[in-house]
Amino acid sequence: MDEDAFRGMGGQSVHDLSIRSSHLSDEHVPALLSLTKLHTLDIALNKKITAVDGLLDALPSLETLDASFDGISSLGRVPFASRALRVLNVAYNQLVDVAADAFDGLTALEELRLDGARLSLANNSFAEQRTTLKTLSLRRCNFTRPPWPSVAGLGVLEKLYMSEVDFSTCRSVSVGTRKL
Repeated sequence: MDEDAFRGMGGQSVHDLSIRSSHLSDEHVPALLSLTKLHTLDIALNKKITAVDGLLDALPSLETLDASFDGISSLGRVPFASRALRVLNVAYNQLVDVAADAFDGLTALEELRLDGARLSLANNSFAEQRTTLKTLSLRRCNFTRPPWPSVAGLGVLEKLYMSEVDFSTCRSVSVGTRKL
């Protein structure tokens, strides 16, 4: 799949695209960048996709990205991330490096799935989602520090999933006079 793969098929007008479990790799991702009107993208189960930062940066209309069960190992800050993004699913990847400001700019985010990641959430990891994030899934995560300070400020959170979580590697942190 080359960079012009979707242009000949009316690629500019495609709103929803599912290419799950299709043996995609990072070399195929540039072909998706021309889909600037895309609202929903499902690229789950493509083990050779190792990064989604560029997609989030280049697709301004993207509202839902399912990149679960891929090969993503890091999530960095995306300077021009879609302000329209409501659902980000990067569950069950090999996430071990999530930048402290990875979610900055994602001001419409309502659902975030990080299941299976190794996380070290900062106290303000979800600062810009305090009034939008309704669902946060952290199943089977391995925390290097307790997640409670970062989750505590989520004022509209309705669903928090944290089954089979590993806190054994957590360093305790102090909040005020209490140790967490």
